[in-house]
Amino acid sequence: MRKIPTVVSCLLLVVSLLGCARTVTSYVNYGSIMTVDVTLRGNMDATANRYFLVLARDPGYKVPLPPPDNIVYEMIEPGTTPRSGALADYYANYYSSWEGYCLVEPGGYFLVDGPFTLGEPLTREVIASLGTATTKLTFNFELSRLFGATIPETIYFDLITVPWPDDAARLPADHLAATDAYISKIAGSTLTVTDDNNPALADSLDITQCQVTIQ
Repeated sequence: MRKIPTVVSCLLLVVSLLGCARTVTSYVNYGSIMTVDVTLRGNMDATANRYFLVLARDPGYKVPLPPPDNIVYEMIEPGTTPRSGALADYYANYYSSWEGYCLVEPGGYFLVDGPFTLGEPLTREVIASLGTATTKLTFNFELSRLFGATIPETIYFDLITVPWPDDAARLPADHLAATDAYISKIAGSTLTVTDDNNPALADSLDITQCQVTIQ
């Protein structure tokens, strides 16, 4: 009879262990920083050009495309008066689908948070100095600074290079033509997008590669 308590204890231990084995907690580590390294065919030129990194929550977002796909809409900041097309059409067709964007111009690297509404002013945030001109552009920023507290599971993006004449429309020159320009917000996610060389473009406008990391 003394063996019975021992047997019962063993059975209870087995049941307890089996119950614990079925309770598995999965943990997903989401990133907080997005880094985008862009390689151009030649050195960047923030005086003659502008470089935009557009980000969105939805895959249906749109940006003005380079000719011949687009010969009307410029790649300019929301609120800027266009030389071609109606300003309201820019908001309806493009800006309303953006979460925000980063911009490289002579003053450095800037982040601009949306949403973008006709008549509402923009707030630029400096995220980096311009540095020495090389073939690399690097955008590095906290996701919450652009998406707020609700960072989407998938982040969509495009990189657009734009010649910046003083007296003519600022039509885009190049962008990421790939259909897989998106990345998960899970920490450690990486993506490399390769873009074909276009010898018809100035080398400072021609994108050759874009590497994205979430950490």
